[in-house]
Amino acid sequence: MPSEGDKAALVQDPGSPFFTTPHFDGHPSVLLRASRIGELTHQELKELIEDAWLSRASPRRRAAWLAAMGDPPTGRR
Repeated sequence: MPSEGDKAALVQDPGSPFFTTPHFDGHPSVLLRASRIGELTHQELKELIEDAWLSRASPRRRAAWLAAMGDPPTGRR
């Protein structure tokens, strides 16, 4: 996730398919229960993966990817 706040928002809802473990405390990673992946739309999953990748990509790669996708480098992410 882009931040610990984003992570907390996903995992604190007990109805969410997302969770974490103590191993990931202090790291913005979240886990997704494979048995519940069908609860997400393709678009929701795509956006989560894109946002996670963009939060870790180098500035050059992020800008290149956003430009290729039609988003300005200072766009939605």
